[in-house]
Amino acid sequence: MNSTDRKRLARYAWKHKHMLYTYFLLRLAMISPFVGVNAFLHRLRGVVVGNRVKIAHDVLIDPVEPHSVILEDDVTISPRATIFAHSNPTLPLYEYLGPRVVNPVLIKKGSWIGTGATLLPGVTVGEYAVIGAGAVVTGDIPDHVLAAGVPAKVIRTLTPQFEIPPGATRDRVLVLDDDLDNST
Repeated sequence: MNSTDRKRLARYAWKHKHMLYTYFLLRLAMISPFVGVNAFLHRLRGVVVGNRVKIAHDVLIDPVEPHSVILEDDVTISPRATIFAHSNPTLPLYEYLGPRVVNPVLIKKGSWIGTGATLLPGVTVGEYAVIGAGAVVTGDIPDHVLAAGVPAKVIRTLTPQFEIPPGATRDRVLVLDDDLDNST
């Protein structure tokens, strides 16, 4: 490699330094065992991250278009989940599929993405929806459902099973045994 090539490579790297920065943060987030740190690192990359979002280790959130992924409040993403907001066909497929397409991915409030699930570009996961382990989400998922399979299909509607005790807070739910003993 001659000096002209090195200079050209250095100019290219400097012009695209944001890609190196976001890739470095992605790799840090993927190896970190701390869910809070992972959410913070993805936020630095440009992912829109709401409050109390938990992102496990080894989660791949679009390395090219991280700003096109939106995670609302209280979302949980389990290990090895993959979320893509873009598709970039190779040159032989370009004439059939066209240029790169970017469609935002929205994961709404309280949703849970299971281990190894894959979300493709343009998907919206509804509020309090659960995506099963290994599912491939190719279309929108409605609110309050369990979806699983390849491609992901609604398995059942989720209904509230438990009541939150009065006086409980979002961070700490207290169930007092004393209330059960008052039946005498």
